[in-house]
Amino acid sequence: MKFRLFGTCVTAGKKEVNELAISSSGELFTRTERKTQLTPVFKPFLEETVGNAMNQDVSFGGTPEIIHNGGSSTEWTGSAIQGTWNFADSGKISLASGVDQDSATFAEESPTTIDISGFTAITGKINLTTYNANNNDLDVEFDLAGTLVGNSVNLNDYIETTLLASEQSFAIPKGDMGLASQSVDGFTITLSRAGGPQVAFTMDDIQIEQTGTPLIFKVESLPNEPFHITELRLAFADTLAATVANGTAFGLAHDQILGVSALSTGIVFRRIEDSETVFAVTIKDLGDFLSTGSNLINAISDGTDTFFTLLIEFPEPIILRGQPKANFLAFTINDNLSGLTKFTAAARGAIVTSEV
Repeated sequence: MKFRLFGTCVTAGKKEVNELAISSSGELFTRTERKTQLTPVFKPFLEETVGNAMNQDVSFGGTPEIIHNGGSSTEWTGSAIQGTWNFADSGKISLASGVDQDSATFAEESPTTIDISGFTAITGKINLTTYNANNNDLDVEFDLAGTLVGNSVNLNDYIETTLLASEQSFAIPKGDMGLASQSVDGFTITLSRAGGPQVAFTMDDIQIEQTGTPLIFKVESLPNEPFHITELRLAFADTLAATVANGTAFGLAHDQILGVSALSTGIVFRRIEDSETVFAVTIKDLGDFLSTGSNLINAISDGTDTFFTLLIEFPEPIILRGQPKANFLAFTINDNLSGLTKFTAAARGAIVTSEV
């Protein structure tokens, strides 16, 4: 026969559930279990200068610093460190039959260095011919006289890696590369390959933008308060008559976002854990939202304006914990979304407020 006795005690201000068990042979067993209290919360994605309004125009402009654009203006000098690179492939950079650690570098020669404080982002175009993100990474970085400046980033986190044989644009905020006011004179692209077919791609129009800053909208946890996220809700509105005859369906184009045409660079959604990107997806239109797990709900229209909500549910909660600056979810806006009258996003779930 076994006897059990349950009780609650308070240790250092935290309640514990204790179990005392005595077996028929007289042996004594104890078990202590702390209980956590979850408080439901609704947190908007926020950017420090514009709040939760994601319908912003972040179009690039000014006079960019050209790294490579097919020879139509002064460029940095490209050379291969390893691999079969072509720097004049119909005006583009190409890598054929790429293997692990194939890399190319670009050197600025006039002026000899670039002060990055006068610029905002790194942009370019890439066309993946043979590529699998499960086996390959494309790391890009800046240097000064051969010494790394800032940090490298994986281009996989800023492009659609499943889109093959079609040119796409990318934008990397300079802050993601650890850049602020440093000087640079070199740019390097490195392929890391773990297996599969040899890699092939082309790149073009690589430049450092002078104006137009990608905006990063984040949801973070607070220190010592892990955030268990179960769903995301995105709200869109635009001046658009989206109803069809007899109200049988909403007249929403899959290759637009309401009245805004498919985005050139796209909205990048990322999960950052301990300063590392563990998940990223690029979204350019409503079809991309729906095909990556969003559900269209709460669609309404008065014949002039249309509003709808996208719901993204997670089978298991995403848990944000640790330092907020190193652990967050983010939407990065890289295009002109000012044509929308509303675009916001929020995370729903619960935070661990105490142990009970």
